[in-house]
Amino acid sequence: MDLKAPRWGDIAITAALLLLALLAVLDAPDTAPAVTGVWVALLVAQVAPLAWRQLYPRTVMWASLVAWVAYVGLGFPDSPATFAVFLALYGLAAYTPRRGALTHGAAVLVVMVGWTTVGVVTTDRVSWTSLVVITLAVVVPMMVGFVDFRRRQRMTELELAHERREQAQRVIASDAVRAERARIARELHDVVAHEITVMTLQAEGARRMARDSDERVLEALATISESGRKGLTEMQRMIGVLRATEKDATAAAERDLSAVAGDASLAPMPALAAIPALAQQVEDAGLPIDLSIVGSAHVPAGVELSAYRVVQEALTNAMKHAGPGARATVRVDRQPHQVTIVVEDDGRGVISDAARNSGGNGLRGMGERVQALGGELEYGPRTGGGFRVRAVLPSRDDQVVARRTSVKETGR
Repeated sequence: MDLKAPRWGDIAITAALLLLALLAVLDAPDTAPAVTGVWVALLVAQVAPLAWRQLYPRTVMWASLVAWVAYVGLGFPDSPATFAVFLALYGLAAYTPRRGALTHGAAVLVVMVGWTTVGVVTTDRVSWTSLVVITLAVVVPMMVGFVDFRRRQRMTELELAHERREQAQRVIASDAVRAERARIARELHDVVAHEITVMTLQAEGARRMARDSDERVLEALATISESGRKGLTEMQRMIGVLRATEKDATAAAERDLSAVAGDASLAPMPALAAIPALAQQVEDAGLPIDLSIVGSAHVPAGVELSAYRVVQEALTNAMKHAGPGARATVRVDRQPHQVTIVVEDDGRGVISDAARNSGGNGLRGMGERVQALGGELEYGPRTGGGFRVRAVLPSRDDQVVARRTSVKETGR
């Protein structure tokens, strides 16, 4: 056995009890036997093991008991050293599992009661009441030890529960940060990328129409177009960083989008009423649009925002990929229990390199928005050419209720 150094508290208890035992020997009555080395050695043998009572409780228990049996058997007078056995019994119950402690405690009780019985039968110095005293002297320390063992066990459980709660809170906080980063990335793409794309396309269109104008005007338009392309590229890099941990964000945090309320001092969040202005902006950039919005059913704010973003992203993709001369159709149907959005274009190809740089996360972000509301999203090439996006968003007020979602992609 690898013997570990005893603890200072146990050393102090052992030293104090040993001192009491030795003082009792010095004050022994005249009728007591002469002090011998065996007497002192057995006193020390009973007490000394207590220094390791927390580290090796079973070994200390039996070592002290064997010394006590020898001490009593040789007829030495009662001594405070006997308390070492009872302290060892307490340590047995307090520092070992209950089943093992009960087994060893029962064995100690049998030994002590049996040895006391031998004394009662063979000598006149031991009274029968000693059997009761010995029984209680074994049981009481064991009971106190069991109580302390349970108390420490309970304290450990409370500490572990507290640590688990703190860990859960750290995880929740981390998920909230990741979810917020994901939300910022989506908003950056949906808003900023769209606006920069429109700005760049406008600049390129103006440059083509102003070929015969002042060279300085052409140079300014070229600078605007080039800056727009660079800005889109840099923004894509930033969005990539923000979205790096989005897969770890919780679905509940994603659904918080529907509960966000805008500050009264800021511009309101986009809604279905803003779609005509969006369509006009896209038309001004060179893509004609046939817009149709039907129905007047109430739609929750979160669904309105997501519907607007779906239309915005679909039109942005149409400007990027439809090609010159294309037209787009936007249909929004507001029903009591859902909002259906269909955005189609009849074109093919890509308008410009600048527009191509603004994509990358749009369709994925669109799908995440729809899924967060429990809706359905389909997108892909349409019959006869062009591209089609169809989204169905449930418009019930209890959008936090989980529903089956689906996203279907048929390719571009």
